[in-house]
Amino acid sequence: MPEDLDFSPLSDPVDPAAVLAHAERNGDRPGRDVACCALWLVFLALVFFGLISVPLSMYLTDAYPDGGFGIRILGLSPLLVGLVLVVPVVRLMRKDGAQGRISRYRIMQFAARNGLGYHWTVENPEQAAGIFTVGTRRAAGDVVAFDQPRPMEFGWYQHVTGNREMAAERWYYATTPLDAKLPHLLLNSRAKRTGVLTGGTDDALGRPDLAGPGTTVFSVSGPFGRARQIQTVLDRTLFSPDLLDRYTARPVHIEIVQNRLYLFARKPFVTTDPDDWRWIVRLLVDTAERLETPPA
Repeated sequence: MPEDLDFSPLSDPVDPAAVLAHAERNGDRPGRDVACCALWLVFLALVFFGLISVPLSMYLTDAYPDGGFGIRILGLSPLLVGLVLVVPVVRLMRKDGAQGRISRYRIMQFAARNGLGYHWTVENPEQAAGIFTVGTRRAAGDVVAFDQPRPMEFGWYQHVTGNREMAAERWYYATTPLDAKLPHLLLNSRAKRTGVLTGGTDDALGRPDLAGPGTTVFSVSGPFGRARQIQTVLDRTLFSPDLLDRYTARPVHIEIVQNRLYLFARKPFVTTDPDDWRWIVRLLVDTAERLETPPA
């Protein structure tokens, strides 16, 4: 359990050279990426602010033909301002990128210290949950895998949706196999700003007519014609008051499919905060064990 984990790598000082080497081994090229971004920003600044500077410069030159060099500089001032603004933006991007690489390095060190598996990225991950079949450019990252106290996997999953207006969507997930045969259920949290979890599964899911306090916390989808069975399963497991309190305090979406449990959220599960790890590991294990408890 979380009490047995060594969290010191999440806060220990790190060697910048080791961080950079780790990033480059996994396909991240910080110097090249920053240079490319800087060139693109300069190009955009030239185009955007140039469209303002050129007519302004022409107008000022015509209006003040004796203005000389000062008028020309004034006309080009929007372009100069735009180019100057590129500098702090590039510096901020570089700083954020460096912080992100340090965080990922610490997570890798945390996994290694505790004998856990770690993958920087996984292209086209194979998972049972429906969201893993949606969109294009599918990839998982910062994948941390546990063997004990039970097989578990934590990470993020990202895909691209849309054709003309493409948008990247990222979910953070935690999953474990279940020693129980349960119907396919998808529980979307009703909490605000948590997004809506969708699936591309082949299973046809309806909206069973359920009752009880759990229905104010989750919107439930499940197999057609099995409302009574679903109500019974949820009442003795996920709709238990103690679990509902935890799902309300830190909202998650839940999917049970092909004898696997998934927890999803917009906020990261895999972080450098030990409290996040203690929370998500306990919640995943406690939820799974409740689902595996046979009916009385």
